[in-house]
Amino acid sequence: MSSESDAHIEAESTINDSYGTTIPAEIRNALDDTLEPGDTVRWVIVDGDLSLEIVHERYGAFEDVEPFDGPAWDSETAAESAWSE
Repeated sequence: MSSESDAHIEAESTINDSYGTTIPAEIRNALDDTLEPGDTVRWVIVDGDLSLEIVHERYGAFEDVEPFDGPAWDSETAAESAWSE
């Protein structure tokens, strides 16, 4: 028995004047929420075969990190001096 992810799906899109294209709805639907706005696609050519990889944007990667205010500087000159050391 074949699952949806094993299905053979083909779709076409046109390259516009600025070499952009739209990911066809058939492909987006087949990915079933895998591809989201803000994600990046990576084009890969290996031995003449083209593939596309999804690079997910990781929103909120640092949301659990406590803020860090850094040291208090008594003057801009002190900060510049510390930077140059």
